[in-house]
Amino acid sequence: MKKLFAGCIAVSFAAMLAACGDDSSSTSPDASGNESSSSVEDVSSSSVILSGDSHEGSGPSSSSGPSSSAASSESRALVSGGVWPKFLWDGSADEEGRVVTGSDGETSGYWYDFNDIDDGGSSKFTFPPDIKKACDENWYTGTCYEFMMETYGGLKGTVKLGAGADNPYVGLGFNILNEDQDGADISEWGGLCLEYSSGLKFQVKIVPEYDLTILECDFIASIGASESVKMVDIPWSKFKSSCGFGMDIDAAKVLANAAAVHLRFEGKAGDSGEFLLKKIGSLGQCGSGSAPVSSSAVAPKSSSSGVAESSSSAKLIIGNMLWDGYNDRGAGQVETGGDSRTSGYWYQFNDRDNGGTSALQFPSDVDTLIYDSPFPELIEKYRGLQLGVAFGSGFDNPYAGVAFNVWSEEQEGVNVSPWGGICLQYKSSIDFEIELGLEDGAIPTMGSCSFVARVPASTSEKVSDFVWEKFKNNCGAGVSPDLTDVLKKVASVRLKFSGAAGTTGDFLIQRIGAVGMCHDMIPAGP
Repeated sequence: MKKLFAGCIAVSFAAMLAACGDDSSSTSPDASGNESSSSVEDVSSSSVILSGDSHEGSGPSSSSGPSSSAASSESRALVSGGVWPKFLWDGSADEEGRVVTGSDGETSGYWYDFNDIDDGGSSKFTFPPDIKKACDENWYTGTCYEFMMETYGGLKGTVKLGAGADNPYVGLGFNILNEDQDGADISEWGGLCLEYSSGLKFQVKIVPEYDLTILECDFIASIGASESVKMVDIPWSKFKSSCGFGMDIDAAKVLANAAAVHLRFEGKAGDSGEFLLKKIGSLGQCGSGSAPVSSSAVAPKSSSSGVAESSSSAKLIIGNMLWDGYNDRGAGQVETGGDSRTSGYWYQFNDRDNGGTSALQFPSDVDTLIYDSPFPELIEKYRGLQLGVAFGSGFDNPYAGVAFNVWSEEQEGVNVSPWGGICLQYKSSIDFEIELGLEDGAIPTMGSCSFVARVPASTSEKVSDFVWEKFKNNCGAGVSPDLTDVLKKVASVRLKFSGAAGTTGDFLIQRIGAVGMCHDMIPAGP
């Protein structure tokens, strides 16, 4: 088997092109000669390929040592699209820069980079000095890529978005079937998982085969920045149209004709951040930290709780939960992994049951008298929860707010520990609290107490992470239980606004999610 890029094992994406070819050449032109956010990227055979020797056949043999594929013997039967129903690329076990998808194509799965050079840009990846040095000194031996995997356990580099293009971008990807980018049916993957760290947010994009490049919008999922290595699951339901609400995309058609997977960084010129990719695979394959967590693994509730624990029904939440008002598509629903028919829908609450008169104030162009919830219309028009709040008399501590149920409208408790906390992208004229609502009767000793995190007012848009350690019992120290027990029985997440009777405030909630998922180019708050 001949080596791809014979005589030069390209490892450093953009930085090593100087050793392997012309640095000014395009790495991923599309059919029109451009690789832009409005068109589907097509990586031709001129792309830089990170490789060693190609595999003979469709995958590593049993005598080839540790495999980077997680496909078991029972899952290796090819689906109709010509790929395994499960796969895993693990950088620590890879020696040639190839994602083994199950395709028998000799050029499938090799990592390559793409950038905005054809659009006049200058964005690129740069690699750690030790990796560049090793590649410069050992390019002829083919051990350069192996050195990076041994040193970092994955693809390690710095993303640098440069000037010149209207919308700077750079990324890396792999072809699922072959370098001709024929389509494969990847529906059975269920989604994708990642183990990564990144100083910038990025997108995971499913690139369809050439015949579908007429699609105006891309099929993408947004991934939050994370300075520490984390594992996330991205079910297909998290992938949305890049054009936002009103410009739908046929997800089934894209998944049935998928040609490549791209990780794409975009932003403004001058943005940069470290990036490390340790694993990528089908949904749930990256490890126990990636798969949704089952509350059936939690110790049974005590008999004093009065709530029976069902050992037969596992409650699975999405570990990398994120609601983005811009991509809500008018549903008014936070996707948590709970019952899709009743979980996650936004609703309002106030002090009326306590004799108060506080209320939320919707914009005048949103119909609040409709039979169904006004939240879908609100979100569609304002790309988030844009509301006012008026605190009335009748209750000693006036309050009102918005909330969603994590598991179902019956407010069953579930373990939300994997979220690591709550992130928000918001602005608000007044302070408010994130309150964890518990399953009814789950912890009798709590009484009227709850665990809350204080959110400071901000007149400008702000992104903040509130790790679980920031949540405190609002009854003070000495009241049981501790936070660890509470996190196993969370039924709802409430954004609660309080104030003196006669006062008002206004707020906008644009995103809410697990810690790290809300981050964008906006500086993160404390």
